[in-house]
Amino acid sequence: MINVNEFIPELFLKLTSKTYPHGYEDIIVDELVKTGYLPKDLNKDTHGNYFYSIGESRTIFASHLDTVSSKHEDVRHVLDGETIRTDGTTTLGADDKAGVSVMIWMMKHNIPGTYYFFIGEEVGCIGSGLAAKYGEFKGIYDRIISFDRRGTTSIITHQSWARCCSDEFADAFCAELNKSDYKLKYIKDDGGVYTDSAEFVDLIPECTNVSVGYYSEHTKSENQDIRHLVNLASACLLVDWENLPTKRDTSVYEGKSFKTYTTASYPADWDNYATRTKRADSGSSWSRSGTKSRDVTYYQDWYDNTGADDIMMRNGGKKTRRGNQKKKGKTYFDNGGNLVEISTPNDKQYDWLLAKYNGSKLKEKELEVIREQYLDIENNDYDKFFYDCLVEEMLD
Repeated sequence: MINVNEFIPELFLKLTSKTYPHGYEDIIVDELVKTGYLPKDLNKDTHGNYFYSIGESRTIFASHLDTVSSKHEDVRHVLDGETIRTDGTTTLGADDKAGVSVMIWMMKHNIPGTYYFFIGEEVGCIGSGLAAKYGEFKGIYDRIISFDRRGTTSIITHQSWARCCSDEFADAFCAELNKSDYKLKYIKDDGGVYTDSAEFVDLIPECTNVSVGYYSEHTKSENQDIRHLVNLASACLLVDWENLPTKRDTSVYEGKSFKTYTTASYPADWDNYATRTKRADSGSSWSRSGTKSRDVTYYQDWYDNTGADDIMMRNGGKKTRRGNQKKKGKTYFDNGGNLVEISTPNDKQYDWLLAKYNGSKLKEKELEVIREQYLDIENNDYDKFFYDCLVEEMLD
């Protein structure tokens, strides 16, 4: 009998022994197959994603294989009690090797479902986006569960300012996880960002993301609560997956609004900056009025073709997602290495950040990560004002 207290930490340390930026996913899969963690008859679709089905099920379990890093390199672990981190020279890769670990544990115990290991999540959900666009999912699956959320308590109901699963589903899922003896305290959370399951909201009724216990993702301070990961993996064996309720109508869009700010501390020339209203089908809108209030709303997912250019850069025909921005260079991190420079700051960069961090109940430490990675509040009044508004929203 496999001991979860040994299996999960050992697997997690193996998975995070190197960084795997997009383009290196095949390497880790080959190693997992060779060492018996993944089956030899693992399937690979035409887009590069890996998947495996067990039994009869209308459930998809999802995680992603790539990590945020500029190169494929060794990771030096530091074990601090039940927290695993690095020596500070690299990211850890708990995002999303924690999710991969949970899914492999479930596969080892023959939990029915289709297990998807997506590629390229960190550079724009490339693998899941293509799978959703060209695959057959509608009417076949009732739920897709991503294991790719920071913290230890979230069952996500909204991603990118839109509902992705019903409250009934989220409540039932929380109850299933919390019923175990593993002292889990999951609650429904409408502050999701965006991960692979969000690509399927038009196809699958219940799409969610589950906290797997990592923190400070995408940074060299990233760390993993390994005890939570062990407990979550154990609890997932007890969930009645096929009887979770299916209530959300995929044809009905339910958006979430970013609240209005009123402030007297706008940059002096804010009236001449980024005053525009976008089409309702294109994503978000910023408005500036004489009362110094700014309204921001979001309509569709941030990979919609009509608005993609407003919050994503295209490089070589590929959708890319912003990350690891240098403070003064205004750059995008792309495909594990290419940096595409943005010459001038504009409101589009804030659209991207709003889409990524909308509604998340972030802690002060995590807000500091946003400030350090994406904004230059010391030298840019717009960045400073935006960050002040973000802090007010997140910590309210």
